[in-house]
Amino acid sequence: MEVVFPQALRAESEFDSTLEFFQKLLRDNSRCHLIDEYPLAFSSQRIENIFVSKLNNELHAGLVTLEREIEVRKGEWARALFIGSVVTSPEHRHRGLQRHLFHSVEETAEKNKIDFLVLWSNQLEFYQKLGFELAGLQASWIATHRAPLVRGPSNIRVQVIESSSARLRKEHFESFDKKICRVKRSFEDMESLFRIPQMTIASTERAYALMGKGEDFAKVCHEWSGPAEEVLACFDALRAVEPAVRILSPGVLHDADEGLVVQALENASFENRLEYLGLFKVISDRIDSEKFSPEDLQYPFFIWGLDSI
Repeated sequence: MEVVFPQALRAESEFDSTLEFFQKLLRDNSRCHLIDEYPLAFSSQRIENIFVSKLNNELHAGLVTLEREIEVRKGEWARALFIGSVVTSPEHRHRGLQRHLFHSVEETAEKNKIDFLVLWSNQLEFYQKLGFELAGLQASWIATHRAPLVRGPSNIRVQVIESSSARLRKEHFESFDKKICRVKRSFEDMESLFRIPQMTIASTERAYALMGKGEDFAKVCHEWSGPAEEVLACFDALRAVEPAVRILSPGVLHDADEGLVVQALENASFENRLEYLGLFKVISDRIDSEKFSPEDLQYPFFIWGLDSI
């Protein structure tokens, strides 16, 4: 079979048919639509970020990218390209189409002065052959009991709603925006992300904690921000909804509130394990790949759940 060298979409008229291809293969029996689940990546305003391989106008494989700025360590920013929704139609697998797609993505990324590529997958052997390595660090916390994290009387009021009813508060954006070593977001970006379906949001006046995200992060609290005591109250509210919730935190703590939250989880005897943050491939000499290694982590940034694609 002839392989057409892949490229990014160039015409908005191709967007609907391409989105249908991804939807059928990735979310055919789901209540979620990809354009709602990944609003920043699947957008007709960003068609150049969708890479496909096709022959005779028939789509055979594709993936989606999203360029993000990350503060890799305090005061130092880098340009990352996130990769997701990697898919090949069943009848065209094992023909090297994704290898060609990744080659095209990397060429484009180098031209656009991207520093490194990021993806999340359990197909380690395939991606390691493409030059990706497990790197970065996060912590995962699971409760061993039902005792609340906030002990004694509390006047903290927590609201728990589904994302379909959510409206981003200015205070919640500000609590995230003052974090260091994270992905840069605009208020408009975060408004779109807060509306992702199948997400439970526990919030106070200044803090929030998110559980679930479309088809991803089931029973996982993948993002939180705000004053420590209010974050802990949000965790308790999520645990009332889902007692088996797993809480993610940065592998390297960046501020006092993160430290207090993690200390409270430790004091409450939550089980803790350290995990890799994702799969990374450095493509620029501005970034040192060895500094991504958990053993000597000198780029201690964290990619919160809303940013993953």
